[in-house]
Amino acid sequence: MATHVAVLGTGIMGAPMVRNLLAAGHQVTVWNRSREKAEPLASHGASLAGSPAEACAHAEACAHAEAVLTMLSNGDVVEDVMAGQGALGAMEQGALWVQMSTVGVAATERLAGLAAKSGVEFVDAPVLGTKQPAESGELVIVASGPASLRDRCQPLFDAVGKRTLWVGDVGAGSRLKLVVNMWLLGLVGALAESVALAGALGVDVSAFLEAIDGGPVGTPYAKVKGKAMATGDFDPSFPLRLAGKDLGLVREAAAAAGAPSPLADVLADQIASAIHAGHGDDDMAALYAAWKP
Repeated sequence: MATHVAVLGTGIMGAPMVRNLLAAGHQVTVWNRSREKAEPLASHGASLAGSPAEACAHAEACAHAEAVLTMLSNGDVVEDVMAGQGALGAMEQGALWVQMSTVGVAATERLAGLAAKSGVEFVDAPVLGTKQPAESGELVIVASGPASLRDRCQPLFDAVGKRTLWVGDVGAGSRLKLVVNMWLLGLVGALAESVALAGALGVDVSAFLEAIDGGPVGTPYAKVKGKAMATGDFDPSFPLRLAGKDLGLVREAAAAAGAPSPLADVLADQIASAIHAGHGDDDMAALYAAWKP
């Protein structure tokens, strides 16, 4: 069933999600702070809006109780776009807001509160995956919210992802996403140090990657990121600065829960070092720069 959708945010993740929504037959209106990033989507059939409020109205998301998807960089930006720039005000009672950005626990609770005050239905649905899975429609959506909204969300999730996990009430999705991100960042950090150690010991990095490939200690992600570290090809699939933002959300949530986070603290220092060296817009594999001699 075709749906009118407004997508707010068409960056590395948002743009391929829009293309997949269009390919699945949905009608999509897009808005992005930098309009030039949204303009190429017009050739795929998307309509361009000049403001978040216009995107919601132009997609007729309000009148038809369709969906507004947010895929923006952080919680403050999402709040500004939805409340400060009028998107929520353009949505009717009962309209659906699917919040797919990674914004953490506290911001998710705050955004859900704004939706409730506006009479808008809210689903917390961050995604697992970066640029390539987004392009191929193979994201994993970790969704949380009222069970009554699942049927309205599923056609959209099916268009952009290969699997949807419904994990509970609003906020449960964001909490799970932080746990996954901690695991992922820990993996990349350990990989970066291992690649640096290989260089220091005169071990061919490709031999290291081959040794773990396909075995119980290897992962496809290690193969991809390890090759990037070995070659210095840091074309961004997920920028290091956003990885640092996500790690900040992990540390914030851990502190609020009283959970120790010594590894997260070390990784935060290493990410800050790599960003200081000029790698903030490079792929997160550029974390290797913090260890590289």
